[in-house]
Amino acid sequence: MRYLYQQLLAFWLLIILTLVLISVSFTNINKRTLAAQNYNEMMKYIKSVNATLNGFHTDLSDSFSEPYGNLSREEILPYYLFNAEQVLANQQIKFVLIDSQKNIIYPKNNKELQKSLLDDWEWEQLKQGANISKTIKYDLDGKPNQTSYVLSNRSVSNEFNGVLIASKSAKDLEYSEKLISDNLLKGFIISSLFGGAISFGLAARQVKKINDLKRAVNQIANGNYEIEIEEKDNKDEFNELAHDFNKMAVALQENEKEIIRQEELRKQFMANTSHEMRTPLTTIKGLLEGFEYGAIPESQKEKAVSLMQNETDRLIRLVKQNLDFENIRSQQITLSATTFNGTEAIKNIIAQLGKKAESMNDQIVLLNEETVAIYADHDRFIQIMVNIIQNAIQFTKNGEIKIVLKETDSDVLISVEDNGIGMTEEEQKNIWDRYFKADPSRKNTKLGESGLGLSIVKELVRLHRGSIDAFSEKDQGTTFTVRFPKEG
Repeated sequence: MRYLYQQLLAFWLLIILTLVLISVSFTNINKRTLAAQNYNEMMKYIKSVNATLNGFHTDLSDSFSEPYGNLSREEILPYYLFNAEQVLANQQIKFVLIDSQKNIIYPKNNKELQKSLLDDWEWEQLKQGANISKTIKYDLDGKPNQTSYVLSNRSVSNEFNGVLIASKSAKDLEYSEKLISDNLLKGFIISSLFGGAISFGLAARQVKKINDLKRAVNQIANGNYEIEIEEKDNKDEFNELAHDFNKMAVALQENEKEIIRQEELRKQFMANTSHEMRTPLTTIKGLLEGFEYGAIPESQKEKAVSLMQNETDRLIRLVKQNLDFENIRSQQITLSATTFNGTEAIKNIIAQLGKKAESMNDQIVLLNEETVAIYADHDRFIQIMVNIIQNAIQFTKNGEIKIVLKETDSDVLISVEDNGIGMTEEEQKNIWDRYFKADPSRKNTKLGESGLGLSIVKELVRLHRGSIDAFSEKDQGTTFTVRFPKEG
């Protein structure tokens, strides 16, 4: 079943159920209210009749005020009840008078009462002064006719003298109930129609939101990540879903851009790597052919061997950097942290890279000589700092590279500052990405830059639970700051 019809049916059934419950409750309350009013009215007549019956005197001289003359009390009662019935004829009230021996005094044509009207238990209740109200299916003549009765104790001089019964046909009640039921039915039909229209509107509104979402999902499936669902001010679940969908679309759009960017970097890396590997391989191959054909003079052979060794080291470095990065990403390396003299380690790195700095006419300066202890994996620390300092050398010519070690309460900070070519803001955002090269023209390739050095550095620092930051201005230089937590 379509969702629209499901929602329409659900809303409509809910409205119908509510109306039915209200109608049933109202009908029952109305029946009880009408019956109670009817019983109260009949009880008033009984009390009035009882009061009059108890006020009769047999020796009254005023025949106008006492129309029954010198009749005895028992002779007066039937006449009075008959006259009372005539007065209340429009109300269809009839009376039955029973003496204390269960004999029917009025009307004379009734010989005995039905048990359904007055049973032994009710008789005892009446003798104790209770009043009884009820509706049964039979009238006083025993004919099938819904009739209401009120039975009241009749006392004379505080002694039980019998029971006075008032009866009234329940047809008026049935008519009133039918009239109310008919009105309720009309209201039910009208409400159902309005409820159906309202249900359809609500269901259509919900379905529209789902269809909007469906169309947006299809757009996403077709690769259009710029789709956006309109968000309303209300805070229902559909609006929250639309908000989450829009967030997802933005994230997918950003992911797609990142994938495209990474693909461009990968292509650039492949081109860079091919170039970086082709150059040393071409050099080595040419020198080997020279040795094979005796084209290299004896005096140049030592220099040729040294050149082949340098080019081989360059190839090994390229392969090692790729292997390192993959091992770090796949968490296949294990750090063995120890405490060592960080200042001494930096001095050794400066000595190791001295010739490379001289080739760029750079000077490396360690600004503080005091011993600073560092807690890290020694070999990986050397790898991190060599990459950073080597990066500074590569992009600085005829300049100065300053290194500072500083301790805080919880960390050791190492900063490497150069006054080289610097970077733009965009380049600063990308330097940690795999394959990214700040110098894609490959003019500065004396150190065999592959675009992986800083990516490896960042991952290694992360594994040490430290951090690394870079601050740079174009043509002003760059400062890298590495933080290593202290032991414990």
